[in-house]
Amino acid sequence: MNCRVCDSTNLEPCIDLGSQPWCNHFLKQEEVGQEPFYPLRVMFCHDCTTAQLDYTVAKEVMFGNHTYLSGVTKSLSEHFKNIAGEVDSRFFQNTPGKSVLDIGSNDGTQLKHFQALGYEVLGVESSTGTAKIAQAAGVPTLNQFFNLEVMRQLGRKFHVINAAGVFFHLEELHSVTDGIREALREDGVFVVQFLYMKRIVDNLAFDQI
Repeated sequence: MNCRVCDSTNLEPCIDLGSQPWCNHFLKQEEVGQEPFYPLRVMFCHDCTTAQLDYTVAKEVMFGNHTYLSGVTKSLSEHFKNIAGEVDSRFFQNTPGKSVLDIGSNDGTQLKHFQALGYEVLGVESSTGTAKIAQAAGVPTLNQFFNLEVMRQLGRKFHVINAAGVFFHLEELHSVTDGIREALREDGVFVVQFLYMKRIVDNLAFDQI
């Protein structure tokens, strides 16, 4: 395989957890015992030091209709509130017409906290049911997979672009990165949140892989 980031072939296998079912899918009774399994292996790139999986489950399978909702976790909503407050106070507190785009916006929990601070918001969420929940809650949401093509069609720029817990899942990593570059204002701020590999190793949290 080639590294997802730098395209190097200088990769070394680190952890092999065998074949695993997709963990975010709630099985129907008739699906029990019939669910698909996928290889779950961590590779390490010696050239750019990125840890990564060597097998990609299609994004339509993983996130076309996933059922996790950010808003059900009180501590996560509080964290999102703190993030919105910090970004606003540090960069855009007195900025007129400020705007934020959330990639993988889920049920709109993060964007609601930006709305409360006066931001024009837009979410991009791949899960159809989840996007409908966000829209019903008053959070404008595109039901699409974020990438460069989507951003060019949208033709807008934002003061803030947020991506929480999505960057390590990206199948179209380079297109998404180009889309962010396309959509972020010159004075804009990109906020990316994800699991930290050292913390995973220190805590032996292999279940987060």
